[in-house]
Amino acid sequence: MPAPSETVSVRMYRGLLGDCFLLRHQIGDQRFHALIDCGVLQCIGAAGAKPQTGKGAARLKQAIASLQKDTRGADGRSRLDLVVATHEHYDHLSGFILGHDAFRDDFEFGDVWVAWTEDPDDDQAKDIRARGRKALSALKFIADRSTAFGVDGDAQARLSVIRDLLQFYDADIEAWAPEPDGLGAAAGTSKPKPAYDPARDRPRSCANAIDWLRHRATGKVSYLEPGDVVTFGLGERLTAKVMGPPRKAERLLQLDPSRDGGREVYLLRPGDAAPLESRLRLGLAKGDPGLAGPADLPFSPRFRRRESRTSKHLTERLYRAKESSRRRIDGEWLETAEHLAMKIDGDVNNTSLVLAIETRDRHVLLFPADAQVGNWLSWHDQRYPRTASAVGTESAADILGRVVLYKVGHHGSHNATARDQGLELMTSPHLAAMIPVVEDVAGEQKTRHNPTGWAMPFRPLAQRLEDLTAKRILKGDGKRADEEQAFANSLFGLTYAGAGADPLWVEVSLPVETPDPAHLTHL
Repeated sequence: MPAPSETVSVRMYRGLLGDCFLLRHQIGDQRFHALIDCGVLQCIGAAGAKPQTGKGAARLKQAIASLQKDTRGADGRSRLDLVVATHEHYDHLSGFILGHDAFRDDFEFGDVWVAWTEDPDDDQAKDIRARGRKALSALKFIADRSTAFGVDGDAQARLSVIRDLLQFYDADIEAWAPEPDGLGAAAGTSKPKPAYDPARDRPRSCANAIDWLRHRATGKVSYLEPGDVVTFGLGERLTAKVMGPPRKAERLLQLDPSRDGGREVYLLRPGDAAPLESRLRLGLAKGDPGLAGPADLPFSPRFRRRESRTSKHLTERLYRAKESSRRRIDGEWLETAEHLAMKIDGDVNNTSLVLAIETRDRHVLLFPADAQVGNWLSWHDQRYPRTASAVGTESAADILGRVVLYKVGHHGSHNATARDQGLELMTSPHLAAMIPVVEDVAGEQKTRHNPTGWAMPFRPLAQRLEDLTAKRILKGDGKRADEEQAFANSLFGLTYAGAGADPLWVEVSLPVETPDPAHLTHL
């Protein structure tokens, strides 16, 4: 009897600005299923203002129903042998919130992989989470009390950015509040909400979703470190090399560096939230009995004015005059808050779990989630495996040179694919790419920084990907006919869900060398 064929396939659910990938390892009629993230961008901002974005939740629920059907076993239950949760952003994990009933009632989970940054017993990880939560609590206070600040113009635009970015995070984050002594030195409230119980409660946030996955795992929960090498799949025939997130703080906190340093950003230093807390303590939310009183204001009482916004006093009328709008300083302090909100967003991206998944014939499938530049550069800081005594260790450049499928980082944004130390090292003639993006959705995310919406995919990156892949690129909104033509006679097989022009998913399959028949007895 001939040995059964072996394949590895990757399915990308389409129509989503978010990651939802099903990896299937198959030998004969035996299958191993791994889900790498399950999320979609939420409709941030005013309800109904972004009609294309608003379709995402329904599309993701269709994807979950497809997962149920295509992973169902003989016992009638769907099974995911492995679930990978890369980082705490809604466009990667919201499926476990929106589709919780289906995942709870119809799925079994084997192993769960998360990054070391999610380890509840790791001191460095606990410190990172505490800093982030403290900063978010100050931002949430500002968003919740925005009407009390009496700001307008650019300040309102800054408040909008803060409110929008907060929707990526924990719905239960508590707003900043002063301590009983009035100093306001810590975040939190006197009546904290009950702790999330994964055995009882529905997930309300991405952090909850990871807790719930850990609770439901019937196999091992792994907190993966850079340089780890893990075997998995049927007969342990697949290997995952863990590239990131980095342990080194200078890498973990590094985003978007440029040669002149003009766009280099370092995130969430211990004191980053302190200026906001100081400003809140000075009574910006007037009338709130929980905030510090006039004694804490920086000026002597004889220099203070307490005119209302409707006052007829000449000073107030001149200050509120339309032609004076550019000279007002009421909302300038919000620039600090806006920058902090964007810092947190990038910080979480840089904690992304990055996996280079390798087949027995040494082809590599690269899944970097939303890793930004510091994460990418850190891949070159260690060998794989990282232990100095290990035989046959290799470099990140060695691994990148064998990449045949690149899941493009952060939906093709400008700051999530390193050039010289990343994409340019992917030299395989078989290289193909998957970009989980919908350009109409990206274009709806307009801010004062991006008046035309998010540039996803970033055009120079998209052009270089076309060059390196000979246009073998699959997009969440790609044109099927163009994709089929590009993948004809390639290393990959290409399959879609149904025959329509807008299929729910697209899948590439990669044949693997014929396994040793004797080995199959152990599967």
